Amino acid sequence: MNKILILFSGLCLCLAVPDFAADLDGGAVLPNKRPACNAVVFLEGSKKSDPMGKAVLDQRDKAFSPHVSVVTVGTTVEFPNNDTVFHNVFAYFDAKKFDLGMYPRGASKKVTFEKSGPVTILCNVHSEMSAYIMVVDTPYRAITDKLGKFHISNIPPGTYTLKTWHESGAVSKQSIEIKDKNPNVSIALSRK
Repeated sequence: MNKILILFSGLCLCLAVPDFAADLDGGAVLPNKRPACNAVVFLEGSKKSDPMGKAVLDQRDKAFSPHVSVVTVGTTVEFPNNDTVFHNVFAYFDAKKFDLGMYPRGASKKVTFEKSGPVTILCNVHSEMSAYIMVVDTPYRAITDKLGKFHISNIPPGTYTLKTWHESGAVSKQSIEIKDKNPNVSIALSRK
């Protein structure tokens, strides 16, 4: 750690200043002990996020892509229709409620997400279409891979709340202290 020397009217204070940012690695498992694929993992702390520059939830082959995404509060998500049929994108859940109406191939509509929480995205025309957007207010976030593994970069030392959400309804919440350069964490999700 670097140290900063501060003088106040003859009083000398020596403050320890962390000289690193950590990379958090880990893995998440579902209640059945299988890897939690496409789980959203994020750290809540004092630092809030800025809106992301670009986020897209594509419609192609009667499916949304990506199936799970994570965006920050204030981000505008674009919903282009790159399919050969009309779609109607809508959501009636926690963080944002909207209905974009029917629109054809080549058209695109946008929604800005101002509140954190999960959003289930559906299509009125094709009941088999679904996707999830998790809206978070933190710059420290990731989505697990097919093995349930994740990586979050550039985290300043401190105490955070580590939250994990999965589309199955399984979640996890725990306190974590970042004090080493490369901490590793195992997450066991459970249903409420």
